[in-house]
Amino acid sequence: MTARKSRFFGLHYDLHAGERDTDLGSRCAPRELIPMLRIMAPDFVQTDCKGHPGLTSWLSRVPAASVAPGIVRDALAQWRTATRRMGLPLHCHYSGIWDRAAGCKHPEWAAIGPDGRPAGAPPAGPEAGVAAGEKMCPRGGYLEGLLIPQMLELIDRYRVDGFWVDGDIWAVEPCYCGRCRAAFTAATGLPEPPANANDPHWPAWWNFTRESFEAYVTRYCEAVHAHRPGVRVCSNWLQTLRHPGEPKVPTDWISGDNHWVWGLDGSRCEARFLSTRGKPWDIMLWAFYYSNGHGLADSPPCFKPESMLEQEAAVLLALGGGVQIYEHPANLRDGRLVPWRQRRLGRVGRFVRMRRSLCRKTETIPQIAVLHSEHHLRAAPTGRNLLYGTDTAPVQGAVLSLLECHYGVDVLDEWALWPRLAEFPVVVVPEQGRMSDGMCDALRGYASGGGRLLVTGADAFERFGGAFLGADAGQVRERAVFHVPAADGTVPLYSARWRLLAPTTAAAHGRLGESPLCDDRLLDAPAFTVNRIGKGRVAYVPADLFRDFCRNRYPLTRAFVGAVVRALAGRFDIEVDAPTCVDVALRRRGARRIVHLMNRASGIPNQPNNGAIDEIPAVGPVTLRLRLPARDYDVRLAFDTEAPDAAAVRRGDTLALTVRVPRVRIHCAVVVQPVAPRPAPRAGKARARPRGFRRSKGART
Repeated sequence: MTARKSRFFGLHYDLHAGERDTDLGSRCAPRELIPMLRIMAPDFVQTDCKGHPGLTSWLSRVPAASVAPGIVRDALAQWRTATRRMGLPLHCHYSGIWDRAAGCKHPEWAAIGPDGRPAGAPPAGPEAGVAAGEKMCPRGGYLEGLLIPQMLELIDRYRVDGFWVDGDIWAVEPCYCGRCRAAFTAATGLPEPPANANDPHWPAWWNFTRESFEAYVTRYCEAVHAHRPGVRVCSNWLQTLRHPGEPKVPTDWISGDNHWVWGLDGSRCEARFLSTRGKPWDIMLWAFYYSNGHGLADSPPCFKPESMLEQEAAVLLALGGGVQIYEHPANLRDGRLVPWRQRRLGRVGRFVRMRRSLCRKTETIPQIAVLHSEHHLRAAPTGRNLLYGTDTAPVQGAVLSLLECHYGVDVLDEWALWPRLAEFPVVVVPEQGRMSDGMCDALRGYASGGGRLLVTGADAFERFGGAFLGADAGQVRERAVFHVPAADGTVPLYSARWRLLAPTTAAAHGRLGESPLCDDRLLDAPAFTVNRIGKGRVAYVPADLFRDFCRNRYPLTRAFVGAVVRALAGRFDIEVDAPTCVDVALRRRGARRIVHLMNRASGIPNQPNNGAIDEIPAVGPVTLRLRLPARDYDVRLAFDTEAPDAAAVRRGDTLALTVRVPRVRIHCAVVVQPVAPRPAPRAGKARARPRGFRRSKGART
């Protein structure tokens, strides 16, 4: 077994070997790989093993295996030799549920669609023969007949250190084979599974599929761990934002490959959810992107600017996650790595490693928690696919709008939030009408005990009740647009259901308008309410506020969200004034407070045919205001050479600290750490700076 290393920055290389390949493994001898790997200097490597076509790029001896015909030399053996000499762990990229070759060899393993045809097969036509399925049934013979035997073979023959299983949860759809039908009937008592998502029993069928898939992953994890303890297993996108709930499947870390273009927003949300899972995690960034489509002949992949990769990495590193880079040089199927690209990835690696000591093993400073209820999501799947048939738009809209207001945001499902409710000054429930009854009761208790609760969506009225929200139900308007006050004007907000509240005990804020006018054509219904309940407060926006923001991203909607939070919560212990493009992440390690600032700007405007983030301009200034216990603090700016401007005012037992950062290029962090008290100054000796802080010159760490 290769010596353990910190797996913070990795290289992911895969080819998805196909029938037309002719030179697999011919240019990846250790003498060629080692110089390239030294340039990039990753902590671990994931290499090609078996892709979606189902053909191995190594010489598998498992009877059910399908070996690519174009192998010149065993690439996996060469990668293993190179990584062993460098002391690097070696993982395998292995396509799980998606395996075209297995479907051809063993059609009985394939998942079956509601029409009786293999899942993933092309549409039938006059020239089509018997179509093979490309997606395997998690209850079929594929797991024991091919997947587990090949994993054990890879461990024994190549001494691999881990598996990153691709084509798994995001390739799964309900299977209508006899095994799945019988198991579904036994579990639910329903005689037949539903054929489409409009059936009232569809959630039961979708969740049965989810549970079948989770059991399938559990079986191969347990098989690997029993065979060779210490070998790590990850299933791509399992236990991420679109798969909330207790992460009980025994994977060793959580990972997913980000979208090849326009992926920054996804990472901003994923990082704030994955950091609450209690497992190591990373996100895979594509080193290349397509401007139109995915691999179209007239839109070939292009290598990303280094600054774009650094910007994508920063939003993950700040939350304590790791980064791996997916490199797949176009038109090179022989295993070689491109020197100039490796040099660029080496510079990205230095950016990443510079942040290791400060970013790893930190925890959040609780400020705003966004509820991402697994019960709500599972009660209303929106499609057939286990990953993409889920509706996360309200949660994403809440996260993105709050980040643009510069709040510290964490995303927690019911499993994670319930035991930590009291830690968060504010909890946001973004259109989660199908949350569990227990969670709803816990949120009522949280607000009554002194918390600040923000609830959105017309359906929330029935869940929480008029007495709690301080209003009568009022009329409901379907598919309506009303204008809400924002900044010095109004902004149109569409909602599938608008509730026109009649406040009783709640304070009304603003009035809904039927036009952009601020003083005419106004309704009596408020834009939002704030009700005192026990020791706390609850704010209510009776519409799909966050779904609308996720779809439209109007700046005035962001301003409205900020006004609601201010009316509900007032001032926080840490507040940030910055350009909208600066994200904030609030972290701590012991008594050390770390305020991460991440610049999402681009010097060249993004357009539909240009997704690159290029020539990132430095933005600023950024002002931080921290309310701290009165004592001395060391203040420094990490990842930048400038010293921050700081001033402190003591008020009784509290210190008001103001820190000004002149600019943020891509990522920097203000570090505030308590220090031992200074000895009293000698008589007649004036202090050089206000009491309460020490300013250190910024230094790279």
